[in-house]
Amino acid sequence: MLMHPSLFLVYLTLLFSVLLVLSANSWFIVWMGLEMNLVFFIPLMLKKNNKYSNESSIKYFLTQTFASVLIISSALLLSEGVTLLEYILLGALFLKTGSAPFHQWLPSLVEGLSWDCLMVLFILQKMGPLLLISFLLKKGALHSLVYLVVSCSAVVGSLGGLMSASIRKIMAYSSISHMSWVLTSMMLSNFGWISYYLVYCVVLVCTLDLFTKMSVFSINQLMMSSVKSRVIMGVSLLSLGGLPPFTGFVPKFMVSVVLLENKSYFLFFVLLGGTFLSLFFYMRLVLVVGMLSTKNMVFKCEAMIKSSKLVLNFMGLILPSLFFMVL
Repeated sequence: MLMHPSLFLVYLTLLFSVLLVLSANSWFIVWMGLEMNLVFFIPLMLKKNNKYSNESSIKYFLTQTFASVLIISSALLLSEGVTLLEYILLGALFLKTGSAPFHQWLPSLVEGLSWDCLMVLFILQKMGPLLLISFLLKKGALHSLVYLVVSCSAVVGSLGGLMSASIRKIMAYSSISHMSWVLTSMMLSNFGWISYYLVYCVVLVCTLDLFTKMSVFSINQLMMSSVKSRVIMGVSLLSLGGLPPFTGFVPKFMVSVVLLENKSYFLFFVLLGGTFLSLFFYMRLVLVVGMLSTKNMVFKCEAMIKSSKLVLNFMGLILPSLFFMVL
């Protein structure tokens, strides 16, 4: 299906804003890039013109605007040498990414968005703030706040997914849970967090693209889909949860190895416990869809699904050797 020229312009500007944040040499240019990112994402949210999308766009605008005010205010006063301003700046960036305990806005607005919009929200909208967080974490003094955010994100992301019945909310809490792994790998090395985030983006795109083609938003709709759709959906979800030997397991395994080498046992057990809980609700979702589906379905969604998505997730059997060679 062809893309409307206005949408093409919006996506192009979103990519440009991320590149602007990456190449900026002053906080004012960074703030401009973040504002461009915010302004051009609102039309994507309003593409589905209903009361839920309008409510979601207002929530997103107010939250991101408040975070932008904190960023520009604290950045202007950083030259005063006040340590508290660095924590405020880092907290505002965590608010933009939706990391716990600054996450309350994220699960509440996903119900009004389409899967395409959620794909941009979970991937592209987090790139700019994550790049800035990686720059700020070069100072070891800020690691105490990061430890708090990592622990909260691992716990909240896993428990929130257990208590959610909506697939969009489950994906939102999954994003919060994965942020704990991204931030942990960010404290270890730049290569680690970029590798983790890239693999996470690939698996998430496979999963959300599948939901987009199937047009499903609830577990009942999943049970009415075709067998092929359910198999690929199950593989994608288990890979997203980090179950071996799928692709999503590889970056989590590498981060776990480095954590044990650095004797960071507390972070390791917190992340591992959160991953086990996340895998529980992924397995629950896959088993419910697989066991409660019947052959006599009133509605049947025959999606145009490529078998390459299965191959992409099974590449977890090959990728570990490549990671070991680089490390």
